[in-house]
Amino acid sequence: MKEYCSCEKKIPECEIWSEVLKIWEAEREITYEKFQELHWHFERKKTFFRTLFNHYWPSAAFKDYLQATLQLFQAIKKVTGCSLIIDSSKSPQRIAILSKIVNLKVVHLCRDFTGVLNSFKGSPQKDLKAGIEESRPPGRTWKVMLDWVFTNMAIEIFCLGTDSQKVFYQKYVSDPAVLQKIHPILKRIDAERSFSASHMMAGNKLRLKDNIKINPKVGFRYDKLDTRLFKFGKLLDNLFPYWS
Repeated sequence: MKEYCSCEKKIPECEIWSEVLKIWEAEREITYEKFQELHWHFERKKTFFRTLFNHYWPSAAFKDYLQATLQLFQAIKKVTGCSLIIDSSKSPQRIAILSKIVNLKVVHLCRDFTGVLNSFKGSPQKDLKAGIEESRPPGRTWKVMLDWVFTNMAIEIFCLGTDSQKVFYQKYVSDPAVLQKIHPILKRIDAERSFSASHMMAGNKLRLKDNIKINPKVGFRYDKLDTRLFKFGKLLDNLFPYWS
């Protein structure tokens, strides 16, 4: 909870999240430490089969995690009065969790492998005030490839039987209005105008900026890739066109 909200206050000091945490703490039936333990138990890449099994045959621990997660969403709704909550977690297993407790619609945002590889070749250093939650060394190409394939495949599996829609990154940045086709309550983002992300507690460091503007060219500059890696990236994109 040391991260910064997009309001530039630490999560426990934010007027929204501090109230959410207060209500959640009072209503939650397990400790926060236990919740964190269950989070890692069910939402890491290596827990794919465990979570898939629990989705159909839930254990007592899985039910505890579901209940605590539901109570968190109820606290958010109570504080904000919002009828729609966007959970931007990147864990495929999150789908199995949320589909059990809320009326869920999944947006599978697909980014080309070349772009993902370029991002992971960077080496951001932890700087909580700048919105960077952890340091990360440049990713190994083979590991980035396996993670990209596994994550997309796992999402496809967990989406079976759910209301889901695939959105391609390139399509979204060139036409942000595509969001309205996903859910009518989502406001249209004008690509020519800036916006802000109010009370976003984690994610891209851009959340801390007062004025955010979509630049359709940024995600397609592969400056961290040499010619060999760029060609390899494009090869993967051609092999998996339904995720690129």
